Amino acid sequence: MKNNVEDISCAGIIDSHAHYFDRRFENEYEGGADALLTDVVFPSGIEAVINVGTNPENCICCIEQAKKYDKMYSAVGIHPEDCQHLSGDVHTEVAKIRALLDTEEKRKNNKIVAIGEIGFDYYWQPVDRERQAAFFEAQLELAREFDLPVIIHDREAHGDCFETALKYPEVRGVFHSYSGSAEMARELTKRGWYISFSGVVTFKNARRVREVAAAVDRERVLIETDCPYLSPEPNRGKLNSSANLCYTARALAEAMGLSFEDTVELTRANTKRLFGLK
Repeated sequence: MKNNVEDISCAGIIDSHAHYFDRRFENEYEGGADALLTDVVFPSGIEAVINVGTNPENCICCIEQAKKYDKMYSAVGIHPEDCQHLSGDVHTEVAKIRALLDTEEKRKNNKIVAIGEIGFDYYWQPVDRERQAAFFEAQLELAREFDLPVIIHDREAHGDCFETALKYPEVRGVFHSYSGSAEMARELTKRGWYISFSGVVTFKNARRVREVAAAVDRERVLIETDCPYLSPEPNRGKLNSSANLCYTARALAEAMGLSFEDTVELTRANTKRLFGLK
């Protein structure tokens, strides 16, 4: 039996960060991600989804999945957690990402719109900060070389993520599922960066996230699921999908003092601008 997903309209919303190749979909939804996308997500009105890889192996899965759907794009990169478990050195592993996007034809065929997700994660121990930094900077250099935006993962590493990003002023991108301060968000957006909000904005204990949403430049706000994780209230703890984004959009609209419709239009326009979507 399939999961019960409420029949809701997400018309016009773009999910700027999802992981539909994750095995949780196969394990928790009858028919896996393809069934969920076909039966629920795209019929809900979702305009587009950016499918984000985290290591060389699943980036290939991410690309192949995106090719199946007109409304899905891909991002390729090596996550800070994943980099600690790869056998090769930074040059060898990042070369695998380069090979997926090193010509304009490949980027077009692979539907690649960004490099990510990349960054720092100091939550899971043990942390190899030196290795994470090497992978982060190598991929920022790749983004600079190919003039692609980046998707940054920042978990309990706000200062290091901020300082590293600012070392590459030519690179633009988004701090996904933002958890930093309003002050840092304002400094980032002044420098052309975007801030993305996930289902966390709906959580009762996420007052600081809502304060950031109220304070940040509206022209730099995106919305995401990070699915299959971070499902918003009232579905917190359950398998997440883009069909839940109306809940996140409603909470974000309330925090920003906008209507639901204006929030959908705003985040859609911002996402298209950042990732060059048509």
